[in-house]
Amino acid sequence: MFNPKLWPNLLSGTRIALMPAVLLAAIVGSKPWFVALLAAALTTDALDGILARRLNAFSDFGRKLDSAADYLTLMTGLAGIALLWPESVRRELPWIATGLGAFFGVIVFGFIRLGRAPCYHTWGAKLGVIGCSLSMIPLLSGWSAVPFHVMIVLQVLAALEEVVIILLLPKHEGEIATVWHAWRQRRGQGG
Repeated sequence: MFNPKLWPNLLSGTRIALMPAVLLAAIVGSKPWFVALLAAALTTDALDGILARRLNAFSDFGRKLDSAADYLTLMTGLAGIALLWPESVRRELPWIATGLGAFFGVIVFGFIRLGRAPCYHTWGAKLGVIGCSLSMIPLLSGWSAVPFHVMIVLQVLAALEEVVIILLLPKHEGEIATVWHAWRQRRGQGG
């Protein structure tokens, strides 16, 4: 029988498995298929965390798999957006570069300080995924770039929070919701 505690990992794996189809939809120029497949992949991102909490199915492997799926989804989604909406990408390139710099800056800093990507899944990072995804609707529809710009600012703030968490905790501690939680954990460890 299939162990229900593996369901969150199965969803993360499904997200990874969807990426070739997402990219293919972008390459052939199908905006509806690209959006539908990417939305399905992002839905698995929300569901894997909910299931992990509900089933108490947390593991270091699961956090790494989820993060790998997140990175792949981000890069595939950006590649598809660049192929399907090149004018929007050119216009928003400084904002996109800022968001990517913040996102990957945390990963690099984590490797330098901890020897690994942090994979904290903070509340700020989770809000960033949801907000950035939703901000694509007005941006790519040509309505407004303001929600996207706001989400990039919040992404930078979430990245700074993760840097502070990395500095507060001497080693990787799994999921940390906020810098306040990291501070409490550090105080509980005696320093």
